[in-house]
Amino acid sequence: MEGLNWPSFLEFLNVLLCVLHATHAQDVMVCGGFVKADVEINFSQVEVKLYTPQGSLKYSTDCAPNNGYYSIPLYDKGDFILKVEPPDGWSFDPAQVELHIDGATDPCSKGADINFQFQGFGIEGQVISKGTTQGPAGIQVFLKKEGAAEVLQSQKTGPDGGYKFTKVLPGNYVVEASHPKWEFEKAKVEVTVGNANTKVVNNIVIAGYDVHGQVLSEGEPIKGVNFVLFSKTIKQKDVNKCDKTPIKGVGVPEGSKQLCFVVSQLDGKFLFPSLPSGSYSLIPYYKGEKIKFDVLPELIDVQVNHGTVNIKEPFQVAGFSVTGRVLEAAQGSGVANAQLSIDGKRLAVTNAEGIYQLENMKTGTYKIKVEANRIYFDDVSMKISPNTPQLPDIIASKFSLCGRVVIDNYPPGLTRPDHRKVSIKGDSTVIGLSTDKEGQFCTKVQPGAHVVKTLVSKEEEEAGLKLTPAERIVKVVDRPVDDVTFTQFRAKISGTVTCLEKCKNIHISLIPIAREDDGMAAKIKEGSKGGTFTLENVLPGKYKANLLNDIWCWKSKVLDVEVTDKDVIGVDFQQTGYVISVTSSHDLKLAYTNQDKKLDYRGTFDDVVKGLNKFCLEKPGLYKLKPESCHRFDKEEYSFDTGKPIPLTLTATSHRIDGSIKTDIRIRDIMLSIKTVNKDGTKEETRGPLRGSKDNIKMDDQFMVGPMFYDWDHWAKTGDTVVFQPSSKHILFYPQKADIVVQGDSCPISVKFDGKEGVFIEGLVREKSGGQDGLGGVMITITPKNNKNVKVSILTFNDGSFEHGPFHGNTEYVVEPSMEGYIFEEVHEMLPYHWFAIKLGKVTVKVVGEKDEPLNGVLLSLSGGDFRSNNLTVENGTMVFSNLHPGQFFLRPIMKEYKFEPASQMIEVREGSDVKINIKGFRVAFSCYGSVTSLNGEPELSILVEAVSLDDCASHQEESKTEADGSYRIRGLQPKCSYKLQLRDDPANQHISRAEPRDKIIKVEDSDLNNVNIIAFRRLNQMDISGNIKTSKEHLSSLKVKLFKEDNPDSPIGIVNLGTSVFFYLPSVTIDKETAYVIRLESTLARSMYEYTLPEVKFYADSSYRHFTFEFNPKRKSLEQELNQGSFLILPLIILVATLAYFRQQLIPLAQQGIQSLQMSVQKGGSTGGNGVGAGGDAGSIDLITRKKQKARKIN
Repeated sequence: MEGLNWPSFLEFLNVLLCVLHATHAQDVMVCGGFVKADVEINFSQVEVKLYTPQGSLKYSTDCAPNNGYYSIPLYDKGDFILKVEPPDGWSFDPAQVELHIDGATDPCSKGADINFQFQGFGIEGQVISKGTTQGPAGIQVFLKKEGAAEVLQSQKTGPDGGYKFTKVLPGNYVVEASHPKWEFEKAKVEVTVGNANTKVVNNIVIAGYDVHGQVLSEGEPIKGVNFVLFSKTIKQKDVNKCDKTPIKGVGVPEGSKQLCFVVSQLDGKFLFPSLPSGSYSLIPYYKGEKIKFDVLPELIDVQVNHGTVNIKEPFQVAGFSVTGRVLEAAQGSGVANAQLSIDGKRLAVTNAEGIYQLENMKTGTYKIKVEANRIYFDDVSMKISPNTPQLPDIIASKFSLCGRVVIDNYPPGLTRPDHRKVSIKGDSTVIGLSTDKEGQFCTKVQPGAHVVKTLVSKEEEEAGLKLTPAERIVKVVDRPVDDVTFTQFRAKISGTVTCLEKCKNIHISLIPIAREDDGMAAKIKEGSKGGTFTLENVLPGKYKANLLNDIWCWKSKVLDVEVTDKDVIGVDFQQTGYVISVTSSHDLKLAYTNQDKKLDYRGTFDDVVKGLNKFCLEKPGLYKLKPESCHRFDKEEYSFDTGKPIPLTLTATSHRIDGSIKTDIRIRDIMLSIKTVNKDGTKEETRGPLRGSKDNIKMDDQFMVGPMFYDWDHWAKTGDTVVFQPSSKHILFYPQKADIVVQGDSCPISVKFDGKEGVFIEGLVREKSGGQDGLGGVMITITPKNNKNVKVSILTFNDGSFEHGPFHGNTEYVVEPSMEGYIFEEVHEMLPYHWFAIKLGKVTVKVVGEKDEPLNGVLLSLSGGDFRSNNLTVENGTMVFSNLHPGQFFLRPIMKEYKFEPASQMIEVREGSDVKINIKGFRVAFSCYGSVTSLNGEPELSILVEAVSLDDCASHQEESKTEADGSYRIRGLQPKCSYKLQLRDDPANQHISRAEPRDKIIKVEDSDLNNVNIIAFRRLNQMDISGNIKTSKEHLSSLKVKLFKEDNPDSPIGIVNLGTSVFFYLPSVTIDKETAYVIRLESTLARSMYEYTLPEVKFYADSSYRHFTFEFNPKRKSLEQELNQGSFLILPLIILVATLAYFRQQLIPLAQQGIQSLQMSVQKGGSTGGNGVGAGGDAGSIDLITRKKQKARKIN
């Protein structure tokens, strides 16, 4: 670049970056937020602490007592844990927050609040067993608000019955326990939570636990065995839900008392539902009606602790006749002389009551078979044991059902069958059988309702064979049924025809529905205004009776007739009028008038629909018909003669649009613009002023009040587009206009407008202090709620008032005042929009050191209500907090290595006040400055350096992470303390094998320590990279070298600007022999002035060291092609410098590294060469190998 002195520019750039870094070094990040609570707590008892991931405390602060605000300064980037540490038992959400401070994306760097929400206090209590001090685990305990059913929390008790609830806010609560089996003497207790953890004084008490057992006989359960409970210590009143009646004849264990007994159930199981914790004795006792059975064991001891007791070994019955009944039906009579067999052996016969007895039985399952006359039984399997001295009843399952079919006159031409099929259908069964030659049938059926049908073939039905009844419903209850009989049937049909005039030649036809038959017909026998007809010998079946006449109207032209088992009469037809056919293009009403005035017959067809319609005229003669519709038709009137009926066709030509405007008051200047657009062009007309309807007008104090309606109509053709737009000087219309496209399929089309008076918004702003004078110049912003993008802004007049409009009345508006240095308080009186203006105050803080010198960089945290602000003092040690609402604020100065007097204070800010605060700072700790570099002087980034205290200052540890230039600063070292300075044993330092020195003892007196430097040696799994450029010296300053992974060229691992040196060193990479790397040479020489190629080389990290040589020989283009570009590059240079200043936090580390690399290159020197690349060192040849991914080591 001609005209630019590069060495001077580089010097200027280096100075600029140093200035930017100096400014940046003073930056302090703040982690802050609120400890929040929905109830009143003492915020000052809550501490917020910042820890390293290893658990070292970096900073601790308490919260502002007025609003719980806290702030913590951060001088280093890295990973931290922010914890809230309240008094024991208090709960917060979250309890801690993990932070990765990167200076850009984390909450602290972005100034976002990190809040901790108070969840509540703790409740502790216990569930105990009655008579003890402990209880069972696993009891479900619920926490509810007093008087409410909703469960807030639920917990299960621990091993001793204890329970805990956390996150409980102050209030009155109920703790309630439940269990599906165990009973409670006291199931719930009340507890009141104040502003501390609460211990529940009253315990929940379990009354007792369930005890289970079983009794068997040869593996079968035994019912009715008594189990008697005894105890030496438990009182009878403490035992529940068992029979406390004394049982005589039972031995009593020594020193015990009989408490109660229970009886085994059908499954042989017995249960004591609720026994308190203690020791018991249990004795079985079983005595039947005539015999007594022995039960073993005779006695067992039972220990009830804090849970259910299951007696594992069942009791056994060691060492019966049974009776039963055979019944016709459940709860029915007994079946006499029924024979019972078991396993093929007849063992018993029932007596007159159906009772039988089985003797000498053993416990087991038996199959019993029962036989009786015309009564049938299913085989029954029964379990017989001492539990079943009375066996279940055996119920009859089926009975005999018999009948016959009688056909006296079988149809000729058919062969009479010897047998006829019969169907018997029950609730879930169908039985098919055949009659014998005499027509009789018989079968067995289950109790219930049965439908009995005789089956007639299709040929027989067509020949007229009908049996009656068609079916018989037979109810079989508890005995056999006989005499179910069916017989044959034929029928006759008769009816009448009634006409308005002579019936003339009218016939009636009878057509069968279900079979193919020509049917039959009959001509009516005519009378004066009607006639009769008869159809005989009609076979059973369904028919349609049709009256053969289409030009008259009939009450019913077709009648359904069904012949079953009797003659049919009353098949009557009646004329109701004369048919008129109308085909219409639209729905409408059609008025008709008979021209014979003597008849005085007229009316309207109200439901003429689009398409073909047929109606009835009740009188004969000539008619005139007129359409009544919002459509206009091709004729205004049509004619029709009942004597010569001709169908009518109606076609619409235009359609009506009805319009209306509604207003609350009378308006005399409403005009209506109507524009019609169609294929013939555009037509416009104006109507008005419109006249309103007076029907709704009332007089109120000599004034007319509405609503008022302004109506009109308009006719348009199909396809017309009609635009209606009303106008007035006094009101607004909703909508402003209406566009109507006439489809022609329906009408009238309705168009409605609402006319509303415009709304004016007015109000007042007054100063709250002093004489409450009006305040002028206040910005009033008026925003519709339904469209926040449309805003109107005005200023108040000198007297504080404002007015603006008109606005649409059907829209809600948000009206807001604003003015620099003021807040506004709404006043709910006088005008709808009325505010007091309150002038804001400010706090000016000055911080000085021990010698009254200004202290800059002190973090001042000011909070109050929802307000909080964290700012650093400037060069003169001051900071001004402006625009503060009146109220109390909490101020805390913060700067590491300093303590302040006062350490914090409450400040009262009044309206418009300027509070002056003076704070003095005292240096109480100091810093250690140094750097960490590699052996060749290359800075090491993100290395953790720590200082661990010794001797009397034990348990004190501070740490720092190196910056891009390798520098570090360990803050907060205590005076008069010795520290061991070393690289921290941490994963962040895992790539470092050792340091020189390994550690160093430093002594802190009353000042900072400087130049405490460390040399770090990387592990041998790193590959070192160097190179040189063969080129003309004048081109070196335009060159830079980039190192990147082949599969990620957009993220360079290292960049070196050559400056004046031909040699360069690149960041080391991890040896893995698989990842491909690329070194590329780049130049800033203008392509318009030079011709050149940029060499690059690909290699693999497969050795400890590689050296590469590049050649760069640009050729200058001819003079005609040169352009003096110096003037064009001045502007980009200025933009570059401005960008560096703006993005200094992001660019400083990268730029410093580039400058250091450039300086190192200058110091090393070198030689020149030609275009191309070469490699040296102990590596092999440079190969093109398939790319494989490797995790990169980031070098900044």
